[in-house]
Amino acid sequence: MTDEITQGIRDLNTGGGSGGAGGGRRDRRRRDLHAFANLAPGYGPAEGNFDPNAAASSVGITLPKANAEYPNAAFAAGGIPAPETTAGPPQGYPQVQPQYQAASPATSNVAPASASAQPPLSVPVLRHLSDLAYRDSPFLTFENVSPPPAGTQYVVTDQGNASPKFARMSLYSIPATRTLLDATSLPLGMLLQPFAPTTEPVPEADFTSASAVPRCRRCRAYVNPAMQQTGYQMVCNLCGFTSPVPNDYISTVDSAGVRSDFYQRPELHAGVYDLKVPKDYFLDSDGQPPNILHHVFLIDLCRSAVQSSLSVAACTAIQLAISSLPEGSKVALVGFDNALRFFDLSSSHHQASVSVVKDLKDPFVPLSSASAFADPKESYDVLEATLGTIEQVESPTAVEPALGSALLAADLLLQPLGGGQITVFLSTVPSLQPGALRPKLPQGRIALEYVRDILTPGNRFYLDLADKFTANHVGVNFFVGSSVPVDLINLSVLAARTGGTSQVWPHFNVDRDELDLAHAVSGSIRNAAGYQGQLKIRCSRGLQVSKVYQAMRATEAEGTASGSAPVFPIVGCQTTAACDFVYDGKLNTKKDAHFQAAMLYTGVDGVRRVRVINSIMSVTERVADVFSFADQDAVLSLLIRETFSRLPGDSIISVRNTFAARLVSIVSRYAAVVAKNNNAPGQLVLPRGLRTLPMMMLGALKARALASRTVSPDSTAESFTTLSTASADRVSIAVYPVMYALHRLTEGECEYAEKEREQDYQSYFSLPEAIPLSQAQLEAGGAYLLFDGKQMILWLHSEISPRFLQDLFGENINSLDQLDSKLSQLPVLDTLLSQQVRGLCHFLAHHYLGVEDHSVHICRFRTDQNEVDFLEKMYEDRSSELVWSFPELLRYIHKQVQAKRDEAPSESKRFGIF
Repeated sequence: MTDEITQGIRDLNTGGGSGGAGGGRRDRRRRDLHAFANLAPGYGPAEGNFDPNAAASSVGITLPKANAEYPNAAFAAGGIPAPETTAGPPQGYPQVQPQYQAASPATSNVAPASASAQPPLSVPVLRHLSDLAYRDSPFLTFENVSPPPAGTQYVVTDQGNASPKFARMSLYSIPATRTLLDATSLPLGMLLQPFAPTTEPVPEADFTSASAVPRCRRCRAYVNPAMQQTGYQMVCNLCGFTSPVPNDYISTVDSAGVRSDFYQRPELHAGVYDLKVPKDYFLDSDGQPPNILHHVFLIDLCRSAVQSSLSVAACTAIQLAISSLPEGSKVALVGFDNALRFFDLSSSHHQASVSVVKDLKDPFVPLSSASAFADPKESYDVLEATLGTIEQVESPTAVEPALGSALLAADLLLQPLGGGQITVFLSTVPSLQPGALRPKLPQGRIALEYVRDILTPGNRFYLDLADKFTANHVGVNFFVGSSVPVDLINLSVLAARTGGTSQVWPHFNVDRDELDLAHAVSGSIRNAAGYQGQLKIRCSRGLQVSKVYQAMRATEAEGTASGSAPVFPIVGCQTTAACDFVYDGKLNTKKDAHFQAAMLYTGVDGVRRVRVINSIMSVTERVADVFSFADQDAVLSLLIRETFSRLPGDSIISVRNTFAARLVSIVSRYAAVVAKNNNAPGQLVLPRGLRTLPMMMLGALKARALASRTVSPDSTAESFTTLSTASADRVSIAVYPVMYALHRLTEGECEYAEKEREQDYQSYFSLPEAIPLSQAQLEAGGAYLLFDGKQMILWLHSEISPRFLQDLFGENINSLDQLDSKLSQLPVLDTLLSQQVRGLCHFLAHHYLGVEDHSVHICRFRTDQNEVDFLEKMYEDRSSELVWSFPELLRYIHKQVQAKRDEAPSESKRFGIF
């Protein structure tokens, strides 16, 4: 099966060949006008092997029969349709207890779930088959059409078109007209992650000593592989204008128009590259080079921080983080309670020295920059002594932290340096002015109105501070471990608008959460790519950038094809942005549509660069092509950002209904204009590329961001921030977490495949097939690992095999009663099961979060309180708030589609699907 899948991928090239109609590999030096030579899909039922680039509608899905217990659907109080009954999902388990054995092909008595056993709408099956398809074959950015699903392990071969790791288009076949786009109800936009982690470094071109960077004189697009070169001139692929090239960039060209330095210059053959730019691009008008990125750590030292040991955990995290700083980076330490404490880190000192500032309304810095900032290597002794002094604080008298004053002081430290990064550790709600916050409590309000209040950033101080930090190129990350709500949304807005992140650990427990805190802080420092960022998005004539979605808000563009220029004080692996496009004319189907995103930034090494990302899409007049080549991960992220940007102006009910209605609209439009004759009355037909979109959107509806039952206000705000700002991989794992049956692991799973040759693709991690998120999938005596991008929960049934416990936790553990519920790290044992599970946990943490390790929370069946969190993630079951189960959602969609089809006349001929 794997060989057939691999062969199918290798043969895939939009119609049998990567070149024109005659097949054969396209000559990379002579580019046709079309990005894809043959986009005609087949519309029969899917047969044969899984094909991640197939351009066909999905096979008709026979709807589940109505459950006698839940026969009808109605509108619940939450605003979205749901069954009338309040009964929860079934919680029964099979009565047969599987006997655990040491996993091996010969001894495993429970066969892994097969792809064929699951319906074609299964998210776990799609992910698993996609992983297998790209195990031995790279993704070719010009020849392959649709990108792999988010979260897939794959290696990219850059063919002059951007990797989907950096840019995902919602549509890979662009409608020629606005009328055609409206007929699909799909968004047309781009999801960007300019500094996505990759196995290979991004190629770099050095223009620091050049007279100018080659750019179009009309639209200011940067030189890229799609521009036509004549040696002395270049023709812009975006606006069509012919511009002269700088004198020191002139080169000879051959008869095909290929420059003699084509292979030596990445800007001529790579889809994504960095340009090192001259001093004309410096922020300083005097041409002074920017500084290396500096860091300020703000440590909460009030009573709650000491009692919960957050201050100790913060020192551990800082020690781990500064060990990975690049050469030349410097750090400063500032403690805060009801006063500010500046630590002198001069290399001449060997013990901690502190200066206290009690003026909170107008804070100042009592130390010089040379004393406040230190090189971690040169000042190692004094840094260790200072952190040790902070750890030894035992009984502080201050109760309230002066967070606002500490942030202002950090800005004063970084402003003379041109900006930098602030990392904040907070243990309780900051109640001192400036920037005082108060916990938002229900106080008898309607649940959904309370959630809306939780998601409303109403503190003017932090909104103004976001503008000030942006102007000074200062970014901030918040790491909150509090036993009470801290009104996180105000802090999250400040972090998001300055390019940072915010993470919260409610009821922080140092034994349980210290590992995650340390790796999260270390990852935020290690993954920083630079600061002083500014993004520009450009597109072909006929299109305009309409809105840019960044930092939990939608910003209107300038109304031109070059769009607006959002500012990112800090940029890194977590940096994302999205935009949508509108039409100002008709696109020419004889030409491709071109898009370019350019991020001007200062690297962590103080070098000014431009990260250029180029995407090429075909243009079509066939509505079927639009649906067939849609990317559900980009569509999902754009719909979430568009819908969530309406908060807090719209109510939660309105947001829920808008989100659900858009899903129905997309499916109904497909049924009306493409699949009118392709399904029986009892079947629901979805576009193949969007076949798991209903389940993903259902997961978004069930996320804590839109839940009326608020477990933790700060967790609700964190969920909202993640869905609104995260990358496609993070959004995918958040709306549909992965769950693995650990008692079914077999030999060969959960390990990296060995490279046969040094030049082979990156090591592939052999993941077991995940199982659907339903309680019906849980077995008596089973063990399941669930990961949603935030928590990693190990759920253990009460009838779990003692041998399984011994292999995973040690020979002295024979029953669940002997397990420590506060256990956060699995013991390192020399058993196959231990190696597999620890390897799986490490892979998930690194693959999705970019961190080295992640804690595992033990959850015993009907014993531990966090079982509520585990069952909350069973997104295919009906939730406690009357949000659909997955079969109920499909029945609802089908009913709405049938109703719309009966109301509207056929439109298929109008858009020429044949």
